[in-house]
Amino acid sequence: MAVSALTLLLLTLDMVTLLVVGTMAVVLPAAAGLFLTAGLSAFGALLCLPPLLLQSSAGLIIPAGPPGLHLHLALGPMPAFFLLLILLGGAAIAAFQATARTRAAPKTAVCLSGTILSLLAADGVTLLLGSALMCGAVFPDWNRRRGLAVLLVPLLLFGAVCLLTPAGFAPRFDAIRAAPVGVDRASIAAVMSTAAIAGLICLRPQRGNHALAAGAVLPAGIAILIRLTADLSGQTVQAWWGVVLLAAGGGIAVLQAWRAAADAGIDDAVGNLVRRQAGLMMMGAGLALIAHAADLVQAQSVALQATMMLAVDSVLAGTVATLAAEAMAASAGTVRLSRLGGLIHTMPWTSAALAAGLIALSALPPGLGFAALWLLFQALLSAPRTAALPDQVPLALAALAIALSAAAATSAAVRIAGIAVLGRPRTPAGAGAPELARSARTILSALAALAVIAGLFPGPVIRALAAPAVRGLSGSSAGIRGGLTMLSTSAASPGYAALSVAALLAFATGCVILVLRWRRREGKAGSVWFGGMKPPVNLPFGEPMAQSAGAGFLPGLPDLPGPPRLLHRRHYRGFPRLSPGTIPAAAALWLVFAAFAILLLAVSVTGAGA
Repeated sequence: MAVSALTLLLLTLDMVTLLVVGTMAVVLPAAAGLFLTAGLSAFGALLCLPPLLLQSSAGLIIPAGPPGLHLHLALGPMPAFFLLLILLGGAAIAAFQATARTRAAPKTAVCLSGTILSLLAADGVTLLLGSALMCGAVFPDWNRRRGLAVLLVPLLLFGAVCLLTPAGFAPRFDAIRAAPVGVDRASIAAVMSTAAIAGLICLRPQRGNHALAAGAVLPAGIAILIRLTADLSGQTVQAWWGVVLLAAGGGIAVLQAWRAAADAGIDDAVGNLVRRQAGLMMMGAGLALIAHAADLVQAQSVALQATMMLAVDSVLAGTVATLAAEAMAASAGTVRLSRLGGLIHTMPWTSAALAAGLIALSALPPGLGFAALWLLFQALLSAPRTAALPDQVPLALAALAIALSAAAATSAAVRIAGIAVLGRPRTPAGAGAPELARSARTILSALAALAVIAGLFPGPVIRALAAPAVRGLSGSSAGIRGGLTMLSTSAASPGYAALSVAALLAFATGCVILVLRWRRREGKAGSVWFGGMKPPVNLPFGEPMAQSAGAGFLPGLPDLPGPPRLLHRRHYRGFPRLSPGTIPAAAALWLVFAAFAILLLAVSVTGAGA
């Protein structure tokens, strides 16, 4: 307990220091702020190991805020698991940004600070502040109307905590566990939490923030969802909550996989693949709720471990894929796939890192994404079976959604790699795109190697990292069995051996390469897409009509229309015009905090916060 209390105190100091670095980054050199962020994130990741391995917990009260509504923090195995992943990914992102010499220190440090505060939150006010910091640093700025939608995420989460809080108590998690509310209020809170996290997943981050969304925001959102639905509402869980999560997660997974196969930009396409992973994590959380309502401990454990394996995949593979895609776009001077090509020759290290990330994000073995999908299907097959047909329809539709999203995501990954990496050069800037510096290549190679190792040994990785968190949520971590190379859910069921699959694929590929080398013909001076002939002088990159336009094989989906205006402009012509574009970002954020401070002060004065 003493070790956990000290760890929580150090994590709190680490969070505060990150926030100070983010606010003072304007006066610090860009590289200094990012290196500080990377060091603090790495230190925080190391601090998460003791509570995760010792399966201990601790609490801390920060004397800030109105009377009776002080900030409460708590550290346990589940927050330690997600913080370990997120801070490891955050350290890699900050170090990569420092080598690329970008001025991204404020948003990176503030986002990581808000993520730590959100995951350590033990009351609604702390969760509100942490989620506001986390979302405000990554998603659309206040000069766009969509930026106002970011406010709904912390508001819905805070409302869900307030609904779960018994009457006469402050919105603290210990009060919620001590005196659970009725099923009706808990159900409304579950729906609000699902809507908040679904909206968080569907929001598109600013350009350049895809790595932060993949490595920090989306896994943290899933952890908050699990905390509010499976942990705090554990005694009132209903099976239909899981059905709602299955529907929302399945829709997000299919929609984002479709967009990944249709988007013309390499960064948006890779970002959509990461958001698809978050949709699958929602489905895993829904299966865990269904199993919990049916008192199937092993099925719940398998579903939770599948969710956490998807979180590992999002942090490792999603971070390396988004960083590699953004680096390719910066080197080639464009994000459009129609103007990229041949980068395997000019950026071989970055291309290899992107390929490793795409394999892990798709349903291709032996990637980590395939292992996570296999485990998710095992959780789906372990779901409760009844004689009523309507109860089985959601599970069948969930399996269909997983299969459709896997097919579209795999096709999208092949399209991205085939056009940008293996395709012919299309522009002079793309043909001469320089490789990254050695330090940046080292960071990408380390992340790609971790993603590959986790894909080859998924069983030991998830047992070592996620078993304490799963045991704390379900009471058992017996979902995954097998030795070093085998992934299995029971002794009687067949397992998945990723290392054997990788060896078989390597053998088959080696045989094909040897056959081609034995049948090698006389070499020619021209490229393969010109049949060995030199290209025409007027068309050095080939005939444009014979090249891929990079548009994707699926039609683009239109954006959802916004809410209609209730009043026409002429109805309020005499009033001053107020729009998101006229509010500075800092002023808008302080206005939100001031409004919540007034609200919390009113609650404390009326005596609701005991």
